[in-house]
Amino acid sequence: MKNFAKRVTIVLLGLVLVATLGVGFGCGGGGGGGEVTIKIGLMTDLTGAASPSLRPIVDAFVDTARYYNDEKLIPGVKIKLSTWDTHFDTARVIPGYDWLKSQGVKVISLVLATDAAIVRPFAERDKISAICSGATPDIENPPGWLFSTAGFSERGWNTMLKWVWDNEWDHGKGPAKIGYGGWNTQIDHEHVEGIKNYAAAHPDQFTYVPCALSPAGTADFTSVAATLKDCDYLSGSAPHEAYLVRDYLATGQTKAKLLDANGSLCANLAFMVKMNGWQCMDGAISMMLCLGLDERDISPLTQRMYDMLLKYRTGGGDLSKYADYLIYEAAGASTTAVVFDILDRCIKEVGAENVSSQAYYNEAIKYQADDELWKNYPVMGFSQTSRVMGQFYAIWKVNAAEQSYRWIGEWVPSREEP
Repeated sequence: MKNFAKRVTIVLLGLVLVATLGVGFGCGGGGGGGEVTIKIGLMTDLTGAASPSLRPIVDAFVDTARYYNDEKLIPGVKIKLSTWDTHFDTARVIPGYDWLKSQGVKVISLVLATDAAIVRPFAERDKISAICSGATPDIENPPGWLFSTAGFSERGWNTMLKWVWDNEWDHGKGPAKIGYGGWNTQIDHEHVEGIKNYAAAHPDQFTYVPCALSPAGTADFTSVAATLKDCDYLSGSAPHEAYLVRDYLATGQTKAKLLDANGSLCANLAFMVKMNGWQCMDGAISMMLCLGLDERDISPLTQRMYDMLLKYRTGGGDLSKYADYLIYEAAGASTTAVVFDILDRCIKEVGAENVSSQAYYNEAIKYQADDELWKNYPVMGFSQTSRVMGQFYAIWKVNAAEQSYRWIGEWVPSREEP
């Protein structure tokens, strides 16, 4: 139960961000030899209940800073991380924000959507950009200083279910039955609403099977699984999805395929395999915001993540020495890469000595992932009115026989309307 408690809170991610303890951690130290030091803030749970699940995401962020410094990707600049440990306690978010502001950070990276919601009004007041890996649609009403690299849950389900209907389901069987088993949390409610709204708009395609959400933290989905046992498709979020699948299999049913509209299967893959094996995931479909390490021959960004894994996490050895390499790569090739890429472009625009929170914001609102680093990605970014970068999704699929979870070679545009 203790191990479960440590993992449960990854559901609060929006998918996707130090491996050291304490409040501050500097990558590359202070500026020396005429170098300019620029500080980036990172706020998340480093030592609390969520920290084991967040470790690969934090590792990717820390290693990216190290890589920028070691490889001198921005000549004349040292990047220093100022980090704040929330201990997974929302009461520590505002003190953490104040501390990071006092350190002179130019941008704050956030992992948990709940932390981002708390930080938003303060970032607006102080004009400090904050970039998170998931948020709710109100960040664009009006658009301000909080940015999200991931799309909203409802858009994810609009995209996922349309793709499944067009590419996977046998229309001759009539509408497919789909159910969601999860906790009584904001993120789970958003997933449910996304599924319900799409099914209501397309009753000829999907029938939503209603099910009460369980208390947050529960590992018992016996009654939920009984309600959803006749579904054709099943979904949840990490890590409780593993327990949902366990109890679903216990009903004697095996036909439901898993759908994942937010990349949580990637975050939960090792846990899911350990608990239920590969076969339960055969044919599972995911939507991600990144390519995988198998595509490093066509993607400079994923090649960089592979190089970082070998250099910093495996001692130059094979990936099996770092079990969570999938989520490490996914986090590094989405939110983390965006935070650093905007800084790189900001420095080229105004010069290292002139980088400020305002200058970073000015670069963020026009940012487009359109250079060589993002080769073979669709062009995505922010604008004067948009604060969400997830305008396309990569479709991934599980092959149980091969024990593989890979991109199938297709990007699909995000659908705002059902």
